[in-house]
Amino acid sequence: MVNAQPKIDDAPERRPDAIEEPSAPTDTQTPQPADTAEVPAPVKKKKDGHLYQIDFVRLFTFGGVILDHVILGLAPATAMAAQGLGLLLRYTRYCFFALTGFVLTYQYRNRELHAPTFWRRRYKLIGLPFVVWSLFYWTNRHYQQGGWDAIRGIFTDGASERLALKSLAYDLVTGNAAYHLYFLSVSMQIYLVFPAVLWVLKRTWGYHRYLLAASLTFHIWLLFHMVRPPLSFFESGVPGLIWRYLGVTLFPYQFFILAGCLAAYHYEAFSGFMRRFRRPLVLVALVTIIVTLVYFVYNVDQGEEMFRATNVFMVHNAFAFVAIIVILYVCGTIWQDRRSSGSIADRFMRTAADRSFGIYLAHVIVLSTVLVSSREHLDAPLWINLLLTYLVTVLGTVYLVEVLRRSPISLITTGRERIDWRIQRWGRSSFVAVVGGAIGFGVYESVNSELGVLITATSALLLLSAIVVGVKQSNAAHDAKPARP
Repeated sequence: MVNAQPKIDDAPERRPDAIEEPSAPTDTQTPQPADTAEVPAPVKKKKDGHLYQIDFVRLFTFGGVILDHVILGLAPATAMAAQGLGLLLRYTRYCFFALTGFVLTYQYRNRELHAPTFWRRRYKLIGLPFVVWSLFYWTNRHYQQGGWDAIRGIFTDGASERLALKSLAYDLVTGNAAYHLYFLSVSMQIYLVFPAVLWVLKRTWGYHRYLLAASLTFHIWLLFHMVRPPLSFFESGVPGLIWRYLGVTLFPYQFFILAGCLAAYHYEAFSGFMRRFRRPLVLVALVTIIVTLVYFVYNVDQGEEMFRATNVFMVHNAFAFVAIIVILYVCGTIWQDRRSSGSIADRFMRTAADRSFGIYLAHVIVLSTVLVSSREHLDAPLWINLLLTYLVTVLGTVYLVEVLRRSPISLITTGRERIDWRIQRWGRSSFVAVVGGAIGFGVYESVNSELGVLITATSALLLLSAIVVGVKQSNAAHDAKPARP
C-alpha cells in the first residue's frame, strides 16, 4: 500500500547570485624571503551536496513498506498489536510523496527547469519500470488464476484478446496490476505538474506559509469526506469517476508533496530548525504517536471495524504519520552529521539508497511466494511468523534486485542503468548463481515450490548476465593487447 522514490542523483547547481566569501586580508601578511618557495594555498574542499539524511529516511521507509505488507498478508483483524503497528507503518505512503517533492525541489530550486527535458528524463526512469512491472504482475495474476492455460486462453479468440487488452490498459492507467504500483501512477502525475509547481513557488516568495495552510485545509477536508459516503456532486458522471479513483490521484497527497517542496525550497532554514529543536520535536512526535495508538485501541474497543480504524485516509491518523516522518528526518540529520565517509555503514546506506526503488517494485512478487508457506503455519506464534516472513522476503528481494542491477534489463526493471560490466566480477557472479540455483532447487523440492522457482529463475538470470559480462571483458582484454610485430 505504499510507494517509492527515485534516488537523488544530482546535486543542486550553485546559485548564480551567490557571493564568494572574502579572502583573508593581505595588509598584515608577513613578507616571505626571496629564496623561500611559495607554499600553495590549501585547496578548499568542494561541498558535498548529497542529502544523506534522505538516504536514511528512504531506507527505513522502504523497510516499513515491506513490513506493512507482511502484516496485511498475515495478521488477523483481531491481532491488536500487529494491526496497531500496521497503522503506524501507513506513514510510508505519505512519506514517499513528501520525499518526492523534497528531492525534486532541492534539485531545481536554484536553476531553471526545462520541462520537456525534465519529463523525458523522469518518465524514462520511472515510466519504463512501471510498464514492465505492470506487464509482469498482470501476467502473473492471470497465471495465479489458472496457470498456463489462463495465459494461453488470452489468445484463443478476438473477444478474449480485446478483454485482456482492456484489462491491461486499465491496470496501466490506474496502477492496479499490483497493489503497490499506484505509487508510480501518482509519481508520474507529480512529475507532470512539478514544473508548474516550481514556477509558482519561485513567484510567491513570502506567501509560502499561506499556500501550505490552504493545502492543509483542503487536505483535511478531503480526507474527512473520503472515509464517508460521497457528496451528491461526486455520485455520478466524471466527478463520480474521479471520486472512485481518488486514491490513485495526487489530490489526497498534495499537502505532503507541497510540504516536501517547501522544506527543500527553504532548505537552509528548515534544516537548521530541525537540528536546533531535535529533542522537543521528537518528544512532541512521540506523544502524538502514543495518543494516536490509544485512540486507535479505544475506537476498536467501541466496535469500529479494524479496516476503518487503520485506514490511511482517517484524518486523526495523519498526525501520527507526520510525527513519524519528523522523527525519521531528525534521526537522518544525526546520521548526516556523524557519518564517516567510506565506512561500512556509509557504503551500505549508499548501496541501499541505490537499490531502494527496485526493491519497492520487486518485493511484492517475492512476498507473494513466501506467503504460500507462511499461511501454512498460522498456528505458530504470530510474531515469529511475521518476523520470518519479513526476513525471507527482504533477503529474496535484495537478491533479485542485485541480479537485476547486473543484468541488461536493469534500466527497465530498477530505473537505473546496469552496473558497469567492466567492474563486474563475472566469476563471483557465476559462483553465486550456481549456489543460488542449488538453494532454489532445494526450496522447490522441500519447502515452497513457487519460491524455489523464483530463486532458481533469478539465479539463471544472474548466470546468463555473468556469461555476457565474461565474454565482453575477455573481448575487451584481447582488443587491448598490443599487436605483435
